[in-house]
Amino acid sequence: MSYHVFFNFSAGLAKPITAPKGTLANIVRHVEDIEERLGLERHQYGENPVHWSHHGWPAADLDDKELCTGVEEHNQWVRWLYDRLAEWAETPVADGEVITPDDAKGFWHGLRTLDVPARRWTGGYYRARMEALYEAMRGRPAEGISFDEKALTAKQAGAVIRLFEQYLDPQDLRLEVPKGCDFLASSYHGEYDWCERCGAVLPETAEACSRRKCPVKEGWGE
Repeated sequence: MSYHVFFNFSAGLAKPITAPKGTLANIVRHVEDIEERLGLERHQYGENPVHWSHHGWPAADLDDKELCTGVEEHNQWVRWLYDRLAEWAETPVADGEVITPDDAKGFWHGLRTLDVPARRWTGGYYRARMEALYEAMRGRPAEGISFDEKALTAKQAGAVIRLFEQYLDPQDLRLEVPKGCDFLASSYHGEYDWCERCGAVLPETAEACSRRKCPVKEGWGE
């Protein structure tokens, strides 16, 4: 696997960029909001850049769902902003606002992606992580993750995901790749049925099963 680090190891803007009007205020607002929601604190040592202190973070009294939701939304925003800044640096926005390197010093610490300790994962956060890994293993980069080897088949990638579930799945989602599909589905949410012959199948495709008295085709005895 290869991982794109986005802003994590960058020091700031190298030169001014021209972005849509209101961009600077929106960036500052997002950083301040995520700091308040997730209890992130700014620290600075001497002349070094400001950074978020992860000592004791995340706090035990921060709800797991709020933690996972906030981190997920923030990381998506970071990846979105990374692409937008690249666009604006290459093609300045007409009649936009200029964001200078000095401006960036006030928010650059807030452009790093965040990780949630596995013990704090919700079912939704686990699923999002597994879906990103599945996409990468299928040869479709996701969330900055790229698979450096030959892409796995859907069956192979699904098998790898199942290796993780006994250690990471907090909700018993039982993620599987339904027969004939190229995505993960959850038994917990009723997204697939289980056929003794075919394995996970979407309810609407169960009629294709050739097994006599297939429990899916027979509606599980209904």
